[in-house]
Amino acid sequence: MAVDPIGLNILSSPAVSSAASKTALQATDSSFWNNLQEALGQVDKMQQEASLSAQQLALGNEDFLHNTMIAYEKASLALQLTIEIRNRLVESYQEIMRMQM
Repeated sequence: MAVDPIGLNILSSPAVSSAASKTALQATDSSFWNNLQEALGQVDKMQQEASLSAQQLALGNEDFLHNTMIAYEKASLALQLTIEIRNRLVESYQEIMRMQM
């Protein structure tokens, strides 16, 4: 049985009950949200590591400036990627809402 992401039930067989398809859809939704939360947590962790590295550099505990710069670049790239993904999702949603039925 294929999971129908839109909820049209075109891909599911008639023998499958709607309760089973709802359970499969909920499992897909929860795994998506879990993956999203995990990815956002990793971006936040990179931001915190960059901040900690800058603090250590300011206190004189970090010997090399390039380590701090690398941490900041990693955090910056991760945040830029996250923002771009969000923008694409919003654009996709707006495009779907503009479609005429």
